Amino acid sequence: MKDLWGKRRLAVSIIAAAVLLLCTCLTAYATVKIKSKKEEGAVVQRAEEALQKFTDRFYKLEEDGQRGQIVGGAFWTEAEMFEIVVDAYEKTGDEKYHTLMDQLYHGFIDNYGDDWAYNTFNDDIMWMTIGCARAYELTGEQEYLDRAVTNFNLVYDRAWTDDLGGGLLWKTDRTCKNACINGPATIAACLLNRITGEEVYLEKALKIYQWEVDTLYQENGAVYDNIEADGTFNTWCSTYNQGTFIGASQLLHELTGDEKYLDNAIAAADYTMNDMYQKGVINNEDEGGDLPGFKGILARWLGKLVIEEGQEQYKDWMKLNADTAWSNQNSKGMIWTLWGEKSEETFYMPWGCSAAIAQFFAVIGM
Repeated sequence: MKDLWGKRRLAVSIIAAAVLLLCTCLTAYATVKIKSKKEEGAVVQRAEEALQKFTDRFYKLEEDGQRGQIVGGAFWTEAEMFEIVVDAYEKTGDEKYHTLMDQLYHGFIDNYGDDWAYNTFNDDIMWMTIGCARAYELTGEQEYLDRAVTNFNLVYDRAWTDDLGGGLLWKTDRTCKNACINGPATIAACLLNRITGEEVYLEKALKIYQWEVDTLYQENGAVYDNIEADGTFNTWCSTYNQGTFIGASQLLHELTGDEKYLDNAIAAADYTMNDMYQKGVINNEDEGGDLPGFKGILARWLGKLVIEEGQEQYKDWMKLNADTAWSNQNSKGMIWTLWGEKSEETFYMPWGCSAAIAQFFAVIGM
């Protein structure tokens, strides 16, 4: 009887200890979950605050309330700043960004028309094609899809040639073939395939992408800028070309399931993080009218690689850049593209201040 009582006491003690351990674990889990939710809320708030300060300074809405513009932009930079608002709507679902997106789109059409064939830069057209395709995926508004389909087809038909083994021409003057058109065109074709289900877009995406891999992509993950008509290469690597190659690879992995595309995305991301920036802060590409916004394009597509493909090895680097950029804003909340340096109390063009906003939205969900 004594032994039985002892066994009962032991069993009760074990059960009590197990219950206590379970309660402790559940409490710890709940605490971590609450902390994680709070931290995520702060990340979203930071991105929205940065975008609000940016639009307060640079956004102009016409009297009709339908057309808006980021003042100081140009065709392709306005297309990319439009895409940052697409990012905001995608990440938050807040209808105010849907409204802002529509206003920017109608302002763009008001400024540049709805027939972009006059623009000799094929990449300019493709940036807005991507933005429109992504906007359609979020809204289902037919005008966005019509614009994306029309302009993808326009560029593909006039830019693909068999010279240099294939690929799309950067401009209509037929002098060179660049990563800055072939990467974005692959992305656009993938998006149109995902939207419409039409195999022709996937076929074109694969065709363009394979040319870029065979011609400009290197085994170490570097993406060369272009090949000239005489076959010489410009071996310069930039954040936006690395970024669109990552995005194209990730989308093709999603659409085909072929692991080689994911391998290529990882190689390009590794090269960017490790070789170009040694896991440090991105603190270059500040010259001229084009370079200052490049890194925002990298942010978008690398962020999708982390979140949609679970490649968390880039998460800390992404967060480092976002945190550093945020800490270096000036008193007006502007963050110039040199993220490792304090932004000066001076006037900056919007394109160079937009990249940090893209970075802030890219890290939401990490």
